[in-house]
Formats: sequence, structure tokens, C-alpha cells
Amino acid sequence: MILDKTYMRFLLFFAFIGCFMNTYAIHENKISAGKAAAMGNTRVTTQSIWSVYYNQAGLAYLKNIEIGGLHQTGYVKEQNLQGIVFALPTKTGTLGASYSYYGYSQYSETQAGLAFARSFTKYFSVGLQLNYLHTHIAGNYKDIRSVNFEIGLLSEPIDHFFIGAHIYNPSHSKTGKEQIPTIIDFGLSYLFSEKILLAVGVEKDFNYKPVFKLGIDYKVISFISLQAGISTNPDRYSFGIGFNYKNINANIACFKHQTLGFTPSFTLSYAF
Repeated sequence: MILDKTYMRFLLFFAFIGCFMNTYAIHENKISAGKAAAMGNTRVTTQSIWSVYYNQAGLAYLKNIEIGGLHQTGYVKEQNLQGIVFALPTKTGTLGASYSYYGYSQYSETQAGLAFARSFTKYFSVGLQLNYLHTHIAGNYKDIRSVNFEIGLLSEPIDHFFIGAHIYNPSHSKTGKEQIPTIIDFGLSYLFSEKILLAVGVEKDFNYKPVFKLGIDYKVISFISLQAGISTNPDRYSFGIGFNYKNINANIACFKHQTLGFTPSFTLSYAF
């Protein structure tokens, strides 16, 4: 019995460490996917199906029904994360849905989200998402359930220049007795040409120092692009490759943590 308890605590340690090492815990809004992940997590000006995780206002730019899936490998396998997303453009705006699972059988976090995004003018869009959060801890612990929401804004004041802002959990909701972080993300991006996109951003969790981010995307040929980025607190470097052919979009990204090493992620989406 003592051995079983020790083993349980050992396993739970690796699950909880994600919350302290800025990895991928869902309830802390640490999901990174696609091109943005490879670009130092400069994410709030993204206009893709992955905006459902970063800044829901970006969904307003979608023209087709789209579905996607992601996998992120944690520093240990107990920190792996998987997700599936869906977007449906309509006459009044774009509907989005997402489901994500983080952890393993002994400790897991799941999140289901419903989003709506709408552009009000050529230069401005807004998005809102409601999340249902569920935390499971094996043993004599009760599952914890809670809800929160997030809201994002995206503007293109001049051609090819985007300004994005997003706030996660502005209501300061809790999961059980634990406070869910409130995180503000702000960013700029500019498409210098058909080949080069540069993005910068700053992210502030009220419990930690601000994170500064820089990323670049370079289109090698029409359907292949390369990305690189850097972010601070902690210092992390990222790089990746994107493949976009007809209705298929795939990205492989990799973060290098200064202490913990490399963590890869993969995304795949299809537009109908």
C-alpha cells in the first residue's frame, strides 16, 4: 500500500510539473499548435482554424468548413496533449468547437469549447468562446468541473498589418479551490511580401513575469514554408515547417526549453 501511494505521488508529480514549467496544461491556456507554435507562440494575429485556441476573432476570416487535429508531446509522456477542432463559417459569423485532452489515466485535464466569431467591418473582428473544464485525479479524489470564457479582437487597419488582443478567463473563474490563470495576449504581425511574415507579441499571466515573443515565417515555395521564433520567461527557441497543398494544411513545430530540451508538436487540418 505504501509503495502504491508513493508511485501515485510520483506519477502525479510529472503531471503537475507542467503547471510550473510553462508546458501544455490546458487550464492554463498553454496550448500551442500549427504555424504559431513554430513562430515563438506569436499567436493572436493568427487567421486559421487554430484561432479557436489563440484568438477566436481569427475564425471570422475562414471561408470554408474546416476540421483539424493536433498532438503535442510533453517533456514526459504523462504531459502529452491531443486535440480536435472544427469551424463552420455562416452568413452571420463563424462557429467553432474544440476538444482537448491533457495527461494520462491517473491525472488528466479536458476542455471543451464553443466559439463564435464575427467581422463587423473589413478592418475589425471579434470572437468569444465558452469553455467547460474537467480535471480528473485517480484515487479517492473527486473530479473537478468548472467553466470560463475568453474573448479576442483582431484588426487589419492597413493592408497586411494585423493587431490582435486576447484575454483568457477575464472572469477569474476557479477550478475547485484553485484559481485559473487570467492571461492577456497582445501581438502585431506584418506580411512584408508573399514570402515573409513577421510577428511580435507580449503575453502576461498575472502570476508571472510577461513573456515577449518574436516569430518569422518564410515561404520557400508555394506549398512549403519554414518558421522560427523565440520567447522569454523561460527562454525558449522554436522552429518548424509547414505544408499547405490545396485543402490540406500540416505543420510540424518544435520548442527547445533551455533546461528541459525539445518538445515537438504536429497539426493537420482539412478544408472542405
